[in-house]
Amino acid sequence: MACHGDKGQGLVGPNLTDAYWIHGKGTRADIFKVIHDGVPDKGMLAWGEILKPEEVIAVSSFVFSIRNTNVPGKAPQGDKVE
Repeated sequence: MACHGDKGQGLVGPNLTDAYWIHGKGTRADIFKVIHDGVPDKGMLAWGEILKPEEVIAVSSFVFSIRNTNVPGKAPQGDKVE
């Protein structure tokens, strides 16, 4: 919540509810990889070292489910994915 907000709207981290993606194209595999491996140069933890595999899958599924719901929040970052 501290990085992406309680609705995925973005705070320190990007808004996860829009159509813009910094790392990958917003696919299930891309989302899983970012959550699992992290993005150290951006301050994103490698949650695969902290969470159980099924928890990483659950978080990934949640992030995938909120794509394109367009919750008002942080301005778009990255590339728009159609």
